[in-house]
Formats: sequence, structure tokens, C-alpha cells
Amino acid sequence: MLKNIELFDKLSLRFNGRVLFIKDVIGDEICCWSFYGQGRKIAEVCCTSIVYATEKKQTKVEFPEARIYEETLNILLYEAQDGRGPDNALLEATGGAAGRSHHL
Repeated sequence: MLKNIELFDKLSLRFNGRVLFIKDVIGDEICCWSFYGQGRKIAEVCCTSIVYATEKKQTKVEFPEARIYEETLNILLYEAQDGRGPDNALLEATGGAAGRSHHL
């Protein structure tokens, strides 16, 4: 869990003014990254999974660092360029978030 918090802090400082990072401390999810671009949800990366042990079920917190970086970069493609909005050709060429979504 600590690695997720550290990465959140690192990314929010690195992309300050370009990407808005919001920490939800009230929600039910232990750790879930939601990515929005142009006012709509583009992707989601959840860091928890349920593991069934012999006697009880447990929640395992993972650190999907590569997926978090990938979705952060995809969101940067949604940035407005000189007030024109995202470059659709660039989104399609890079396999960016255009027309896709991740549901876990």
C-alpha cells in the first residue's frame, strides 16, 4: 500500500498543473486509480484482489506500477493543445485511450 501512496505523491508533484490527482479517503476501495480525460472516465486500475485462504478470505494489495504509468501517460494524450482538445490522430496511432476502457 505504501508504494501506491508514494507513487501517487510522486506523480502529483511531477505533473502538477497538467494532471489533477485526487485522493479519495472516503470511498470503499482500499486502492483504486481512476483516470479521467475531457470530463469522462477513461480507465481504472484497482490494486486489490481477494485471496481465499484455507480458513478465511483476505484482501491482497498489489502494486501494478507499469499499468499506473501507462494510464497516466494515456491521460497526458488527452491534454488540450492550444485550446483545440486532444489530438485524435495521436491517440489512435499510439493506441491511447481513444475508444477503450479497462474494467476490473
